[in-house]
Amino acid sequence: MNDTYLKSKKILIVDDEECLRSMLITILEDENFLNIITADCVKTALEICQQEKPDIAILDVMLPDGNGFELYNYVHQNYPNIGFMLLTNDLRLSVCNKANEYGIPIEAKNSSVLIEKIAKQLNTGSPYEKQGRNP
Repeated sequence: MNDTYLKSKKILIVDDEECLRSMLITILEDENFLNIITADCVKTALEICQQEKPDIAILDVMLPDGNGFELYNYVHQNYPNIGFMLLTNDLRLSVCNKANEYGIPIEAKNSSVLIEKIAKQLNTGSPYEKQGRNP
């Protein structure tokens, strides 16, 4: 899989913190990922998934109108080709276990290897992409 192919993929960032969305956009653009879409809530994210069909959705666990697990359930059932990654500051064992049950990779918002993991997730060889696991 070539680098240009990965860089052309659509990335949806769903987080209610504007500063985090902006930071992720900057980091991703610095790595030449240019097709980035953002949402600050579940409702907007669902609209974007329906219209844009992103390749990956990077979801915050806690959102003002729901949570990343609920969003994953709906999107995964209706758009099974979208890959997922949870991004959170809440790495309690219960949250990590729930992510594991769903089969969704989870990463800390301040991770130094976040871009590498996003690229891996976008690569069709990723063990996480399109795994089709449901709780």
